[in-house]
Amino acid sequence: MVGGRLRCLGCVLTCTSVLLFGVFLQDVEASSCPRVIHKKVGDTVELPSCLPTDRATDRVTMAIWKYGAKKLTDKNKIFHENQFKGRLELNHQNFSLTVKQLTLQDSGNFSFLSDVNDKQRETVIISLQVHEPITKQPTLTYNSTWHPSNDSCTVFLECSAPSDSNVDYKWTVSNQTRSGSRLQYILSVEDGDTDFTCTIYNLVTEMSMSQTLTCSNVTQDLLNFGTILILGVVGGGCLIMIIIVTVLCVCYCKQRQSGSDANDLTVYADISEVAINDETIQKPCSVYETIDNRGNSHPVTPGPQTVYDKIQLSRVRNASVSPYQEIS
Repeated sequence: MVGGRLRCLGCVLTCTSVLLFGVFLQDVEASSCPRVIHKKVGDTVELPSCLPTDRATDRVTMAIWKYGAKKLTDKNKIFHENQFKGRLELNHQNFSLTVKQLTLQDSGNFSFLSDVNDKQRETVIISLQVHEPITKQPTLTYNSTWHPSNDSCTVFLECSAPSDSNVDYKWTVSNQTRSGSRLQYILSVEDGDTDFTCTIYNLVTEMSMSQTLTCSNVTQDLLNFGTILILGVVGGGCLIMIIIVTVLCVCYCKQRQSGSDANDLTVYADISEVAINDETIQKPCSVYETIDNRGNSHPVTPGPQTVYDKIQLSRVRNASVSPYQEIS
């Protein structure tokens, strides 16, 4: 009786061990057969058939690969009348399917239907996700605000990916990681130089851009200096304009005065030797004439005799026949 109970107990233990071993094998098989695969454009991917062992392939009676509802292979035959023309390879040993030169349109579900020893196996479905690779670094912009009360700065940073990229963002600052395309961070003067790194990534590629920032009131001082400099330039420009206008006005006024004096200029007549006969009656005369604005000359009414318009008749000589001028 006791021996029978022991045999039953041993049978139970044996069955339990076989069951656990079978579950373990299934777990191993499941873990070695990916159901989602991520690749980038231009890559090559091998889609596994997920058959349990290599020996089972000898007993495979049906092996069909499908992309959605389209049949790609039928055991040893490949169908090329589809979008994968010339890009498929079938491994006849384990029935894995290789797809080359992947495109974004290749993303989708691939199904493997098979029979082993004329018994249908569970359909293996593998989701292939093809991604555009990231080829450009992100653009990083920032600004900061100085807080004099506690000698700290609030830094605002923004990370931008190329417009045609579908990516995620993460920041790395002093061994800390944060997500999102924007970051607000408080720096103190004691922190010194601090590196901020933005990383854009998808499931196949990633690229980063870094910026080193320091909290200091120098930024504010430079801002104040820039404001003073701008005001000085504006003020200096106004002063120069005033000086130029003043100089032009003075020049214009002088020109007007010069023009006015020119109209009243007195033209002096040349004095030449006068030859007269003894019978000529001598009359006082003036050697000055005034030209009016119309250009007509007329004698000036004689006024009081001066040393400038008085002619001394004693110096008048008779006409000389000599070609040389006498000097008295």
